[in-house]
Amino acid sequence: MNSCLYFGKVSHHRKSPKVHNLRYKLFMAHLFLDELKILFRNHWFWSVNRSNLGSFQRSDYHRPEVESLEQAVHETMSKQLGEKISGRVSILTHLRTFGYCFNPVTFYYLWADDLKKPRAVMAEITNTPWGEKYARCFHWGDSENKGKSVHEFRKEFHVSPFIGMDVEYDWRFLNPGETNKVDMYLRQNKRDFFSAHLHLKQKDISSKNLSYALFRFPFMTVKVTAAIYWNALLLRLKGCPFFSHPKHLEATHD
Repeated sequence: MNSCLYFGKVSHHRKSPKVHNLRYKLFMAHLFLDELKILFRNHWFWSVNRSNLGSFQRSDYHRPEVESLEQAVHETMSKQLGEKISGRVSILTHLRTFGYCFNPVTFYYLWADDLKKPRAVMAEITNTPWGEKYARCFHWGDSENKGKSVHEFRKEFHVSPFIGMDVEYDWRFLNPGETNKVDMYLRQNKRDFFSAHLHLKQKDISSKNLSYALFRFPFMTVKVTAAIYWNALLLRLKGCPFFSHPKHLEATHD
């Protein structure tokens, strides 16, 4: 089985207009979608598409109106990348624990046949507090970046009320393996002002590791949601400017 668990930490570092940092430990699952039927076999507290202490629920992920998540990812990648996409897909995500799931960002990897490296990657972001979703796909390219796929692009989606739209992104994905890493840098006027970093180490999917994940992080996604709102309050108290959602600005000009 190629699916695994990852344990590690996420950190955010803001340089301006106020300095603000956060860091917390977490676990995530890296699941190959064609292994879902056997994924949690003989693991009592974990299930696929049914209620349990921990579970993978199709409805929590990309385009839930499409029955097959793999098909939905293939279709979105094909549309955005301008070519017919097929192949094995894996997902790096928070799972549902104790009935609740929230993912600020989920990563989908399309793999080459030999599974040595991805052919493409898709990031799907859910913004807070609006609950909107945005998916962005990239061809994988690491010839000059030591196993990393690097992508620079203009911001298109309102993610945080404390970051405006006039921003350039620099996203860097490491080829998932024994370690996994995602780095995101935000620039304004060619200067970095914010970065987010995900650092992970691989563990097998076993009864021991699944039990550890569940009881070490029983309310993982509740913690993620709480951290978002707590740090939003801290940013507000520090005097960081608040940026309204662009759709509200458009409504005032109609």
